[in-house]
Amino acid sequence: MQRQEQQQLQKQQQKQQLTQDMVRRLPVLEADRTAIAFQLGRLSKRNPNIAIGSGAVEWVEDTASGFESRLFEQIEEGSGNEAQRMLQKRLVLALDHRGLLPDSDFVLAHRFEVDVADIEAARQALLFLEPTGIGAKNERDCQYRHAIEHDDPLVLDVFEALDANVDDIPGRLDISVAEFDRVTRIVATLPKTPILYEGTEHIIPELEVVRRDDELVTTWFSPTLDATRIGDDREAKWWHETLEMRNATLHSVWTVIAERQADWLDGKLVLHPLTRKEVAERIGKHESTVGRAIQGKYVATEGGVMAWRHFFVRSTEHGQSPFMVKKALAELIQQETSPLSDAALMRELARLGYTVTRRTVANYREALGFGNSRERERQLWKGGD
Repeated sequence: MQRQEQQQLQKQQQKQQLTQDMVRRLPVLEADRTAIAFQLGRLSKRNPNIAIGSGAVEWVEDTASGFESRLFEQIEEGSGNEAQRMLQKRLVLALDHRGLLPDSDFVLAHRFEVDVADIEAARQALLFLEPTGIGAKNERDCQYRHAIEHDDPLVLDVFEALDANVDDIPGRLDISVAEFDRVTRIVATLPKTPILYEGTEHIIPELEVVRRDDELVTTWFSPTLDATRIGDDREAKWWHETLEMRNATLHSVWTVIAERQADWLDGKLVLHPLTRKEVAERIGKHESTVGRAIQGKYVATEGGVMAWRHFFVRSTEHGQSPFMVKKALAELIQQETSPLSDAALMRELARLGYTVTRRTVANYREALGFGNSRERERQLWKGGD
């Protein structure tokens, strides 16, 4: 009887370890190529067995190489005894590629063989470091730290009221509805992760699909590790396995996308209906896994760089999607010799097979950065300045 209980306990522990391991791996699947390169740059600084094999992004790796050092300097300048500062540094090394610390205090206490109270204190100390949000438990917690640091004190008040599901927030805070709407928009756009490096406008694609000698050629840029350097290093092994799993999932998802959207990749402005559920069923994964896989992923094509998510089109009468409507709208505006009103643009879109309202046209036009017809006319009058 006692042996059966021990076996059952071992199975539960193994299941818990597998669950924790998958929780660690999933954010890597969701991460884009730049974020992965940043993390590998961090890890390779202290572990020579973690050497990137392909998919390098040099400028972000250079930034990553000094990441821990900058945080360690801040820790040394802070308060606390040597043991407390050492624990804070160990938590810095445990940060994921987003700069977050998603493991529970209990899990971290068990890993580092300290009391939960010590982890809580060390995590709180990290939250006072720069960049803002370092060591937050999750994205919402990180946004809270950014709300605290925001120049407008109303941002923190509205954030806390929204989190507490307070009724009539404008009335409680004695502000107008317009002011509440303004601050709510700021709250919604607060960074969900620490700003680990200065981004650029250049998008780093995961792969490239171009036509060569009358054939479509696919080239992948996904980060991998140099397998010859890993040896018996457990950390390097984990990252090698995780990146292999990530890349295998991305390849299987893309295969389905490429099959369904072959016309688009062949240069035709046609997207066919495709859902995440359909892809999940094809590759034998959960729909949420597909959602994570396409998050922040881009492909370079003959027609330019395109987000994977734009290949997923609702099954409507015309097989249209917001992306296709916006693309058609942008082309109409860019080609116009005399600025068209939103109503006229709506009719032109209908002629092309896209049925949308005038209000939708106005919303999409603003999202694309185009002014109304009068504003565009003034630009033409000024010579496009």
